[in-house]
Amino acid sequence: MGAVIANELSDREQLLKWICLIEKRAGKQTLTEVQVETKDGPLFRLIAIDGTALSLEQKRQDDARIDRVIKDPRPLLKLKQAEDEDEQKLQRLMSFMPQAFVYEYDGVEENLVRVKFTPNPNYVPPTYEARVIHSLAGTMLIDSEHKRLTKVAGQLINRVEFGYGLLGRVDNGTVELGRVEVGPQQWKTAFINIHFSGRAVVFKTINKEQYERRSDFRMVSSDLNLSDAKDLLYSSHLSVSSDPIKR
Repeated sequence: MGAVIANELSDREQLLKWICLIEKRAGKQTLTEVQVETKDGPLFRLIAIDGTALSLEQKRQDDARIDRVIKDPRPLLKLKQAEDEDEQKLQRLMSFMPQAFVYEYDGVEENLVRVKFTPNPNYVPPTYEARVIHSLAGTMLIDSEHKRLTKVAGQLINRVEFGYGLLGRVDNGTVELGRVEVGPQQWKTAFINIHFSGRAVVFKTINKEQYERRSDFRMVSSDLNLSDAKDLLYSSHLSVSSDPIKR
Protein backbone atom coordinates (compact mmCIF):
# COMPACT_ATOMS: atom_id res chain seq x y z
CA MET A 1 0.00 0.00 0.00
CA GLY A 2 2.90 2.33 0.67
CA ALA A 3 4.05 2.12 -2.98
CA VAL A 4 0.50 2.82 -4.24
CA ILE A 5 0.15 5.94 -2.09
CA ALA A 6 3.65 7.11 -3.10
CA ASN A 7 2.64 6.92 -6.78
CA GLU A 8 -0.56 8.88 -6.14
CA LEU A 9 1.38 11.59 -4.32
CA SER A 10 3.97 11.72 -7.10
CA ASP A 11 1.23 12.55 -9.63
CA ARG A 12 0.10 15.50 -7.52
CA GLU A 13 3.60 16.90 -7.21
CA GLN A 14 3.94 17.24 -11.00
CA LEU A 15 1.26 19.97 -11.18
CA LEU A 16 0.30 19.20 -14.78
CA LYS A 17 -2.71 20.98 -16.31
CA TRP A 18 -5.58 19.33 -18.17
CA ILE A 19 -8.75 20.01 -20.15
CA CYS A 20 -11.63 17.57 -19.75
CA LEU A 21 -15.36 17.01 -20.07
CA ILE A 22 -17.35 17.05 -16.81
CA GLU A 23 -20.89 15.81 -16.22
CA LYS A 24 -22.17 16.64 -12.77
CA ARG A 25 -25.33 16.96 -10.73
CA ALA A 26 -26.32 20.40 -9.51
CA GLY A 27 -29.57 20.25 -7.58
CA LYS A 28 -32.08 18.52 -9.84
CA GLN A 29 -30.12 19.24 -13.01
CA THR A 30 -27.28 17.50 -14.82
CA LEU A 31 -24.74 19.98 -16.16
CA THR A 32 -22.17 19.22 -18.83
CA GLU A 33 -19.08 21.43 -18.87
CA VAL A 34 -15.74 21.64 -20.59
CA GLN A 35 -13.15 22.65 -17.98
CA VAL A 36 -9.57 23.70 -18.49
CA GLU A 37 -7.03 24.13 -15.70
CA THR A 38 -4.95 27.31 -15.77
CA LYS A 39 -2.30 28.91 -13.58
CA ASP A 40 -5.08 31.22 -12.32
CA GLY A 41 -7.58 28.47 -11.57
CA PRO A 42 -10.10 26.31 -13.47
CA LEU A 43 -12.15 27.95 -16.24
CA PHE A 44 -15.21 26.15 -17.57
CA ARG A 45 -17.75 26.51 -20.35
CA LEU A 46 -21.28 25.15 -19.89
CA ILE A 47 -22.36 23.20 -22.99
CA ALA A 48 -25.49 21.28 -21.94
CA ILE A 49 -28.20 21.00 -19.31
CA ASP A 50 -29.81 17.58 -18.77
CA GLY A 51 -28.11 16.34 -21.93
CA THR A 52 -29.58 19.09 -24.13
CA ALA A 53 -27.30 21.65 -25.78
CA LEU A 54 -27.72 25.23 -24.60
CA SER A 55 -30.15 27.57 -26.32
CA LEU A 56 -28.82 30.75 -27.94
CA GLU A 57 -29.85 32.77 -24.87
CA GLN A 58 -28.21 30.31 -22.49
CA LYS A 59 -25.02 30.44 -24.57
CA ARG A 60 -25.09 34.23 -24.47
CA GLN A 61 -25.43 34.21 -20.69
CA ASP A 62 -22.58 31.73 -20.29
CA ASP A 63 -20.35 33.68 -22.68
CA ALA A 64 -21.00 36.79 -20.59
CA ARG A 65 -20.09 34.89 -17.41
CA ILE A 66 -16.78 33.78 -18.91
CA ASP A 67 -15.98 37.33 -20.04
CA ARG A 68 -16.70 38.63 -16.53
CA VAL A 69 -14.31 36.08 -15.04
CA ILE A 70 -11.54 37.10 -17.44
CA LYS A 71 -12.05 40.81 -16.73
CA ASP A 72 -12.18 40.27 -12.97
CA PRO A 73 -10.51 36.97 -12.00
CA ARG A 74 -10.59 37.64 -8.26
CA PRO A 75 -13.37 35.08 -7.55
CA LEU A 76 -11.45 32.52 -9.61
CA LEU A 77 -8.23 33.24 -7.76
CA LYS A 78 -10.08 32.79 -4.48
CA LEU A 79 -11.34 29.41 -5.71
CA LYS A 80 -7.82 28.46 -6.79
CA GLN A 81 -6.50 29.34 -3.34
CA ALA A 82 -9.16 27.11 -1.74
CA GLU A 83 -8.33 24.29 -4.17
CA ASP A 84 -4.62 24.61 -3.43
CA GLU A 85 -5.34 24.40 0.30
CA ASP A 86 -7.54 21.35 -0.26
CA GLU A 87 -4.83 19.74 -2.40
CA GLN A 88 -2.25 20.18 0.35
CA LYS A 89 -4.72 18.81 2.88
CA LEU A 90 -5.47 15.81 0.64
CA GLN A 91 -1.78 15.07 0.21
CA ARG A 92 -1.33 15.05 3.98
CA LEU A 93 -4.33 12.77 4.41
CA MET A 94 -3.08 10.36 1.75
CA SER A 95 0.33 10.24 3.40
CA PHE A 96 -1.44 9.02 6.58
CA MET A 97 -3.30 6.20 4.82
CA PRO A 98 -0.71 3.40 5.20
CA GLN A 99 -0.79 3.90 8.98
CA ALA A 100 -4.43 4.93 9.40
CA PHE A 101 -6.02 1.69 8.15
CA VAL A 102 -5.73 -2.05 8.43
CA TYR A 103 -5.72 -3.67 4.98
CA GLU A 104 -6.90 -7.15 4.07
CA TYR A 105 -6.71 -8.93 0.71
CA ASP A 106 -10.23 -9.56 -0.59
CA GLY A 107 -9.77 -11.26 -3.95
CA VAL A 108 -9.60 -10.13 -7.58
CA GLU A 109 -12.11 -8.07 -9.55
CA GLU A 110 -11.64 -7.58 -13.30
CA ASN A 111 -7.87 -8.18 -13.06
CA LEU A 112 -7.64 -5.70 -10.19
CA VAL A 113 -6.70 -6.58 -6.63
CA ARG A 114 -9.53 -5.92 -4.16
CA VAL A 115 -8.49 -4.84 -0.67
CA LYS A 116 -10.68 -4.22 2.38
CA PHE A 117 -9.74 -1.38 4.68
CA THR A 118 -10.86 -0.64 8.24
CA PRO A 119 -9.70 1.97 10.78
CA ASN A 120 -6.47 1.09 12.56
CA PRO A 121 -7.39 1.22 16.28
CA ASN A 122 -3.80 2.09 17.17
CA TYR A 123 -3.71 5.18 14.92
CA VAL A 124 -4.41 8.61 16.43
CA PRO A 125 -5.62 11.09 13.76
CA PRO A 126 -3.71 14.39 14.04
CA THR A 127 -6.41 16.67 12.53
CA TYR A 128 -10.20 17.01 12.28
CA GLU A 129 -10.04 16.00 8.61
CA ALA A 130 -7.95 12.95 9.45
CA ARG A 131 -10.53 11.93 12.06
CA VAL A 132 -13.25 11.88 9.39
CA ILE A 133 -11.14 9.89 6.92
CA HIS A 134 -10.02 7.50 9.68
CA SER A 135 -13.68 6.70 10.42
CA LEU A 136 -14.20 5.23 6.94
CA ALA A 137 -14.22 1.54 6.07
CA GLY A 138 -14.69 -0.09 2.69
CA THR A 139 -12.82 -1.50 -0.29
CA MET A 140 -10.16 -0.41 -2.75
CA LEU A 141 -9.31 -1.72 -6.20
CA ILE A 142 -5.62 -1.63 -7.07
CA ASP A 143 -3.85 -2.03 -10.42
CA SER A 144 -1.05 -4.27 -9.15
CA GLU A 145 1.00 -3.95 -12.35
CA HIS A 146 1.24 -0.17 -12.15
CA LYS A 147 0.74 -0.01 -8.37
CA ARG A 148 -2.08 2.51 -8.77
CA LEU A 149 -5.35 3.09 -6.98
CA THR A 150 -8.29 2.71 -9.40
CA LYS A 151 -11.29 2.84 -7.06
CA VAL A 152 -12.15 3.62 -3.44
CA ALA A 153 -15.56 2.99 -1.86
CA GLY A 154 -15.88 3.82 1.80
CA GLN A 155 -18.60 4.42 4.36
CA LEU A 156 -18.42 6.28 7.66
CA ILE A 157 -18.78 3.69 10.42
CA ASN A 158 -18.64 6.06 13.38
CA ARG A 159 -20.14 9.47 14.00
CA VAL A 160 -17.40 12.09 14.27
CA GLU A 161 -17.80 15.05 16.63
CA PHE A 162 -15.58 18.10 17.01
CA GLY A 163 -15.55 19.80 20.40
CA TYR A 164 -18.21 17.39 21.74
CA GLY A 165 -20.38 18.38 18.78
CA LEU A 166 -20.26 22.11 19.50
CA LEU A 167 -17.77 22.83 16.71
CA GLY A 168 -19.36 20.46 14.23
CA ARG A 169 -20.08 16.84 13.51
CA VAL A 170 -20.35 14.32 10.68
CA ASP A 171 -23.24 11.91 11.27
CA ASN A 172 -22.81 9.60 8.30
CA GLY A 173 -21.30 9.58 4.87
CA THR A 174 -20.13 7.65 1.84
CA VAL A 175 -17.23 8.28 -0.51
CA GLU A 176 -16.62 6.78 -3.96
CA LEU A 177 -13.68 7.77 -6.15
CA GLY A 178 -12.55 6.33 -9.47
CA ARG A 179 -9.13 6.88 -11.05
CA VAL A 180 -8.10 6.30 -14.69
CA GLU A 181 -4.83 6.38 -16.59
CA VAL A 182 -4.73 9.42 -18.89
CA GLY A 183 -1.13 9.13 -20.06
CA PRO A 184 2.10 7.28 -19.34
CA GLN A 185 2.26 7.11 -15.54
CA GLN A 186 -0.41 9.82 -15.36
CA TRP A 187 -3.70 9.16 -13.54
CA LYS A 188 -6.67 11.45 -12.89
CA THR A 189 -9.87 11.23 -10.85
CA ALA A 190 -12.68 10.39 -13.27
CA PHE A 191 -15.54 9.65 -10.86
CA ILE A 192 -16.59 11.39 -7.66
CA ASN A 193 -19.59 10.42 -5.55
CA ILE A 194 -19.62 11.97 -2.08
CA HIS A 195 -22.39 12.20 0.48
CA PHE A 196 -21.96 13.54 4.01
CA SER A 197 -24.53 14.70 6.52
CA GLY A 198 -23.74 16.81 9.53
CA ARG A 199 -22.46 20.30 10.38
CA ALA A 200 -18.82 20.05 9.32
CA VAL A 201 -17.09 20.47 5.98
CA VAL A 202 -13.85 18.56 5.40
CA PHE A 203 -12.77 20.34 2.20
CA LYS A 204 -13.58 23.90 1.13
CA THR A 205 -14.20 23.05 -2.53
CA ILE A 206 -15.98 19.71 -2.03
CA ASN A 207 -19.66 19.84 -1.21
CA LYS A 208 -21.37 17.45 1.18
CA GLU A 209 -23.21 16.21 -1.91
CA GLN A 210 -21.12 15.80 -5.05
CA TYR A 211 -21.51 13.59 -8.09
CA GLU A 212 -19.25 14.04 -11.11
CA ARG A 213 -17.96 12.05 -14.05
CA ARG A 214 -14.88 13.34 -15.88
CA SER A 215 -13.64 12.11 -19.25
CA ASP A 216 -11.60 12.98 -22.36
CA PHE A 217 -8.59 14.25 -20.43
CA ARG A 218 -6.06 16.13 -22.56
CA MET A 219 -2.90 17.79 -21.31
CA VAL A 220 -2.51 21.56 -21.80
CA SER A 221 0.29 24.04 -21.20
CA SER A 222 1.20 24.39 -17.53
CA ASP A 223 1.35 28.21 -17.83
CA LEU A 224 -1.95 28.67 -19.65
CA ASN A 225 -3.56 32.07 -18.95
CA LEU A 226 -7.30 32.79 -18.85
CA SER A 227 -7.49 34.39 -22.30
CA ASP A 228 -5.78 31.44 -23.96
CA ALA A 229 -7.93 29.08 -21.87
CA LYS A 230 -11.07 30.75 -23.24
CA ASP A 231 -9.88 30.21 -26.80
CA LEU A 232 -9.16 26.57 -25.97
CA LEU A 233 -12.63 26.08 -24.47
CA TYR A 234 -14.30 27.31 -27.65
CA SER A 235 -12.01 25.41 -30.03
CA SER A 236 -12.11 22.09 -28.19
CA HIS A 237 -14.05 19.26 -29.79
CA LEU A 238 -15.32 17.83 -26.50
CA SER A 239 -19.05 17.29 -26.85
CA VAL A 240 -22.16 16.31 -24.93
CA SER A 241 -22.34 12.66 -23.91
CA SER A 242 -25.20 10.65 -25.40
CA ASP A 243 -25.72 9.09 -21.98
CA PRO A 244 -25.83 11.85 -19.36
CA ILE A 245 -25.63 11.02 -15.68
CA LYS A 246 -28.54 8.91 -14.55
CA ARG A 247 -30.36 10.01 -11.45
